[in-house]
Amino acid sequence: MRRLLDYAEEEIARRIREGAKMAVEALSAALTEEPKAESIREISSRIHELHYEISDLVMEAVARYSPVATDLRFLKGALFVSYDIYRVARYAYDIAVVVEKLGSGCWSRRVVEVGEVVKRMVSTSVEMFLNKDISRLKEVEELDDNVVDKAYESSLVDVLRGADRCKVMETVVLRLLERASDHAVYIANHAYYLVTGQVKRH
Repeated sequence: MRRLLDYAEEEIARRIREGAKMAVEALSAALTEEPKAESIREISSRIHELHYEISDLVMEAVARYSPVATDLRFLKGALFVSYDIYRVARYAYDIAVVVEKLGSGCWSRRVVEVGEVVKRMVSTSVEMFLNKDISRLKEVEELDDNVVDKAYESSLVDVLRGADRCKVMETVVLRLLERASDHAVYIANHAYYLVTGQVKRH
């Protein structure tokens, strides 16, 4: 027989998955030649609302069903995960604002490639949490360290060698993608906590 808590957790999971899909869409919209910052801000605001909806559902589940062990870890993690998803969308908005202010016409293969990696990291990490599966944890961490961080560091070196508008914009956008990538790692770490009951140390 299914528990009422199971239904509550399913609703929370549905909203987390919805928010993650929107956050990835926000990143896709931001990483174009001429992003529309206002429309991305609206997506970000909707995900922020989802975060508060999830918070209310979590508090209701705790109050009504007295969860313990894995259930309690899921509910606690859901609060953090939903906020991390919102932060990803907010960074997407920041990227769009940067491109609008500095002007378009600075297409960067490096930004596009890193953006695809970050989107994959977000989707993978969220599914890890929802499926209680940490088999891809190392993959997410290595993408963060070996792809996203290194691309940002490389762009800084390029700027030091000689800055122009496009190089500055690329570096700022990569920095924002690096921060979004960190939040994907945070989500993966919440999955680790959910499965093991232990906080992952770095």
